[in-house]
Amino acid sequence: MKAIDKILPWVFFCLILALCSFGALMVYSSSVYVAERVYSGNQYYYFKREVMWLIMGFGAMALMYKIPIDLVKRLAPIIYLTSLLCLILVFTPLGVTVNGARRWLSLENINRYLGFLRFQPSEALKYSMILILAWWYERIKRESGTFVKGALIPAVIMGIGLALAFLGKDLGTPLLIAIVGGAVCFAAGMRFSYIAAGAVAVASLGCYYIIKEPYRVKRVMAFLHPMDDPTGDGYQNLQALIAICSGKITGLGIGNSLMKMEYLPEAHTDFIYAVIGEELGFCGTAAVIAAFFLLIAVMWRLVSKIDDTFCRLTAFGITLVIGSQAIVNMGVVTATLPNKGMGLPFVSYGGSSLLFLLGACGLFLNMVKNKPKVQITKRSVVSRTSAR
Repeated sequence: MKAIDKILPWVFFCLILALCSFGALMVYSSSVYVAERVYSGNQYYYFKREVMWLIMGFGAMALMYKIPIDLVKRLAPIIYLTSLLCLILVFTPLGVTVNGARRWLSLENINRYLGFLRFQPSEALKYSMILILAWWYERIKRESGTFVKGALIPAVIMGIGLALAFLGKDLGTPLLIAIVGGAVCFAAGMRFSYIAAGAVAVASLGCYYIIKEPYRVKRVMAFLHPMDDPTGDGYQNLQALIAICSGKITGLGIGNSLMKMEYLPEAHTDFIYAVIGEELGFCGTAAVIAAFFLLIAVMWRLVSKIDDTFCRLTAFGITLVIGSQAIVNMGVVTATLPNKGMGLPFVSYGGSSLLFLLGACGLFLNMVKNKPKVQITKRSVVSRTSAR
């Protein structure tokens, strides 16, 4: 087993590289028609941007792999506060509204040449929340089961970030962060009764926000009864299912999707899994599921080998983010979950999500290789000598 454990980090990296390469291919295939129509015949528009973000993402991965873990620990509170500041800046002129939700920051209002530097602060919140919780629980190891330090303070930490994300009319990402944050707290030693109370509170708030917004109610009803409005709210779900069913066993072949010709909205982002099903069939979709299953299994094994509390909790949180987001995306596309507006990790088109995701993977590898240093002090040497 030791020999296998040594190669697992390489297996992890190779799986990420394979998923990113496959994702770039599918982004090109699923976006070529839209790119040609919207960007004056430039069929490579989305593909070029995806490659650009991949290069930046692997650069972030290399940086996070090399950064000292002690520095990450010291910067964890600053990283979290910075992500909160970015969420606040969304409501300033730097914020951008997309599809009715104000979730993006763009530098275009400062300099038009920097307009491509648009990112979603909630993506940064996913990982900064994990870092701050891991940092906090490492400081209170022996008090993780108490109410004030082990439950109330982490709840306040998460609540501030989730509230700011909710204000941007983003429901799916805060729910994902709440689930991952709760799991990290439980792994750190928070009592199950506190976790259950928090889950009830988050679920209640989620239901309230769904009922409060009519479009969210319509989205839920479209999920439950898509045939009641096949050309309206149920359109996207039905088109995704038609795409997957059209692929049958082996698919229509790469580039031969019909649904990507604007019959399926968001074909290259949230619903790229449907295009995979149409072009590569059951074999393609099953291969993607197998790749993610293997990736999470490898990550879980690597997490179990980490001794340091901060590193273990952080790596555990990153594993949950990737696994949960993959399950939610494939669940939405196959109509087993309501639409949450989440992309498929490493595969869907997306700039900031890909950048932060690859950076988090670099940090994961860094924490896997990190070994807690045993500091030999003069006092310990004296005590050992006297013991002899």
